[in-house]
Amino acid sequence: MAVRFLRGAMGDRAYAEVICRAEDTEVFEDLGFGEQDYRKELPAGVAFLVDEEANYGHSSSLRELAERGCVFIARHDAGGDYDAARLVSDGKTFSEVDAMVHEPRPCVAVNANGLVDKKQLQAVKRYWRAVARARQKLGFGDEEM
Repeated sequence: MAVRFLRGAMGDRAYAEVICRAEDTEVFEDLGFGEQDYRKELPAGVAFLVDEEANYGHSSSLRELAERGCVFIARHDAGGDYDAARLVSDGKTFSEVDAMVHEPRPCVAVNANGLVDKKQLQAVKRYWRAVARARQKLGFGDEEM
């Protein structure tokens, strides 16, 4: 997959990480991700990459890669202008949901009346379904990542 991204002037930067097919590593490296070897439990053919200074968490670039069919599970921390997020692409569907920085799960807002925001809850449900499909395509079993 020959997709190139130009790294321009940096904006609001945050830590980001991605789990993807090893064959797609180059397109993520073009964004500024670098392969890390401290995640040992990955299936064969899967890579773990990190960018400690991801421009706007790479949200828009990851969306573009999802549109091109890349399969990945990613996250980024909060920046000055945006919250932390969890992102996933199963190769067909892209989903991005809010999260807290040190929480691996997405979060859903609670309205002033004490009820969960239904739109955000539906988005999180779509996210988890996409994660399940991406995990399957990446070769993960039923174990936790």
